[in-house]
Amino acid sequence: MKDNGMLMIPCSIENVSTRKDKTLKVVIETQEISPDKIAQLMSLWVNGYGIMCFKGEQFSHDEQDLINSIKLSAEELGAKTPSERLRNTLYVLFRENPKGFQTFDSFYLNHMEEIIKMIKRRLDNKI
Repeated sequence: MKDNGMLMIPCSIENVSTRKDKTLKVVIETQEISPDKIAQLMSLWVNGYGIMCFKGEQFSHDEQDLINSIKLSAEELGAKTPSERLRNTLYVLFRENPKGFQTFDSFYLNHMEEIIKMIKRRLDNKI
């Protein structure tokens, strides 16, 4: 098969669990795979979002052609922007431990200010 940036490996779904932010965590188990495929898998893991196609058997040529034709941006994949991820993470933190704050808005503003100050301190140390 020609290298189109897509990794195809036999696998099974080992576990599916829900998360507080309404996303799912899917654990995939593979059989033994070649070092080249391991390197490709690790590269895909580091680069972030993608598309997972799972089928209980080998894809047909037509299905494979369709999969190969899909080229979506991170936005089209439903990926959150870094700022959305940070806000959502802070919201989960607020729900778990509001640290005396009455509203999420005040919690959010306080924590964003802490992050900004931390970055400014790093800048000041470089100058």
